[in-house]
Amino acid sequence: MPADPFVSEQDNVTWINHHENVQVPITKRLTVQNEAPSQPTMAGMRATAARIQHIISRALAAGVRLRACGSRWSFSDIPVVQQGWILETSQIDWRFNVSFNDLDASYAGTAEELFLVQTGAKISRINESLETPQRKRALRTSGASNGQTIGGSLGTGIHGSAIDVGGIESQVAGVQLLTATQNLWIERASAPTLNAAFAAKLGATLVRDDAQFEAAIVSLGALGIVHSVLLKTTGRYLLNSSLSHIPFGQIATAMNTLNFAGSGIPDTTRRPYFFQTIIDPRRFDIVYTTVRYKEVCPPNYVPDYNQVSGSEPGTDVPRMVATAIQTIPGVRDLIVSTLMSIELRVRADTPADFTTPGMQYTFTSAREGIASCGFAVPIAQVTRALDIARIAFASHKSAPVVFTCRYVQKSPGILSFTRFDPTCVFDIDGVDTDATHKLIKLVAQRFDEAGMPYAMHWGKTNHLTKARVRAAFGGAVDRWNATRQLILTDAAERDMFSSPFLDGLGLNA
Repeated sequence: MPADPFVSEQDNVTWINHHENVQVPITKRLTVQNEAPSQPTMAGMRATAARIQHIISRALAAGVRLRACGSRWSFSDIPVVQQGWILETSQIDWRFNVSFNDLDASYAGTAEELFLVQTGAKISRINESLETPQRKRALRTSGASNGQTIGGSLGTGIHGSAIDVGGIESQVAGVQLLTATQNLWIERASAPTLNAAFAAKLGATLVRDDAQFEAAIVSLGALGIVHSVLLKTTGRYLLNSSLSHIPFGQIATAMNTLNFAGSGIPDTTRRPYFFQTIIDPRRFDIVYTTVRYKEVCPPNYVPDYNQVSGSEPGTDVPRMVATAIQTIPGVRDLIVSTLMSIELRVRADTPADFTTPGMQYTFTSAREGIASCGFAVPIAQVTRALDIARIAFASHKSAPVVFTCRYVQKSPGILSFTRFDPTCVFDIDGVDTDATHKLIKLVAQRFDEAGMPYAMHWGKTNHLTKARVRAAFGGAVDRWNATRQLILTDAAERDMFSSPFLDGLGLNA
């Protein structure tokens, strides 16, 4: 059979992630493309779906494990299996408007708020498509940087940036999922959005089932290959950002409650869109606090994505650490205090500085030399979690790290790690050293010993075990496995889409 010109293949290569901390030998790397990249069509979508299904069938026949990845953004090795196959989807990034005729008769919203994107579409490209003066839409939330693909973002349940919104998956209304023999368009039964005729245009079978939808939006790559995602957007807005230095005693109540009265943030008459605190574990007296408020976006506002450098203080902490490594090499043990003084200066936007989300959350330059983990904890226990981590840090004082807290609402996926209502994502971000990894491991151990409820970010450095996943998710593990068996009825195919990592966590039952 002649080679497919729209699938490139490399045999026996080393797969390396974006941050260059994971390097895994694989037997085959496949990159799929659309047949006419500049001409998005539904016929082209059907052709690409068939091409992906053929790859799945090949892997199944070969008896190898197949994993999909987008921008290779994860700090963990969740997208890859040693000596397995990798299907890279970052080259398939079509984006489609939805018409009134595509809507289910019961859908109460508008076609204009819906946006269909292929799995390889980067968050940056989605923002550029939505935030135009013509369309006037925006994502409700996004991560600290925008280089991730939408498929990869959903696969690991990244947590977003807005205190009153769930993770990225919370703005999804439909998922196209491919297996060897099935092309499925999955929506909630409780929230029908598009009709069967639209699914047919994708060559898909319409499935309306809440459990299957909630499994598919954070699939860990274990339910099949996500081909496209339907996003429910909001009206576009601008963000007004400030960074303050606030005494820990003054901001602590807000960190545990999201009640900002008396907190010292710039404007307590309005609820922030975004709230983040950064703490130097060597000193807990000052909290570097970033707050963003929503502002009205003028109708004719034209975003300038080249205007923002990606070095906005308090946005992307791994990038901040990478900058410090580059500017002051050789002083890693002293790096934290230095980068705090360099990067986290007091500042406040003026109206001329207000930007769209796509301008605010920009591409990070952070690559090698960075370690990052994320613990999701209930917000009522944030200061307790920080205290446990502070005591653990006393055993690893050379670890060049900062502690970061960001806040989101509970997300709807069965395995969304932001599972508390609401959630604080407590990150340990720093330089990739032995001391940093020992600290991350010790904090997880101390959380266990203290009975601290927590879950860990699937796509960051973690020390997950079967017991920790069960403690975090409880019966949701069984619900996810049961739902997975409904979607993937063939045990061989379930095993093909798994990995030793997922096997060990009890997520391949």
